[in-house]
Amino acid sequence: MRLLLALATAISLTALGAHSETFPTVTSDDLNGNSKTLPADLPGDPTIVFIAYKQDQQPDVNTWVYGLGLDPSQGAEFVEIPIVGRAARLVRGIVNNGMKSGIVDTDMRARTITLYESVSLLNDPLGFRGRDQIRVLLVTQAGEVLWSTSGVATDAGIADLKAFYQENQ
Repeated sequence: MRLLLALATAISLTALGAHSETFPTVTSDDLNGNSKTLPADLPGDPTIVFIAYKQDQQPDVNTWVYGLGLDPSQGAEFVEIPIVGRAARLVRGIVNNGMKSGIVDTDMRARTITLYESVSLLNDPLGFRGRDQIRVLLVTQAGEVLWSTSGVATDAGIADLKAFYQENQ
């Protein structure tokens, strides 16, 4: 019975909760044109990081943003990292202008850091596979991933992330 309980606990922490992966070092510009090297330039220690792979995943990110009550000008620190792929480098200006037209708030633009890189740049070191679901992480400026999950927000996920965020401030 103890073995089953220990196994169930380990599985639940893997699915939603504490992790020991390291966020890789990546450099890109935010939507205000400022260069950021992550994780060192994350706005907080820790920072909630949303990784999206497809344009139609923004509503999934928003379930977390609204569920956590995040405000780009105050409160818990967070960033959104859309990964658009290397091929999009050729049309970077068009992509950035399209995103800017949808994000008029300069505080939110500062929190949107688009990566024009392969998905594997983040996924591989973080142990993620695929790009069908968004990723939500709690990351320190040293790159330690304190917590992560995938997909839309749930009440349990929001409560768990809030607890980890408060414990690690």
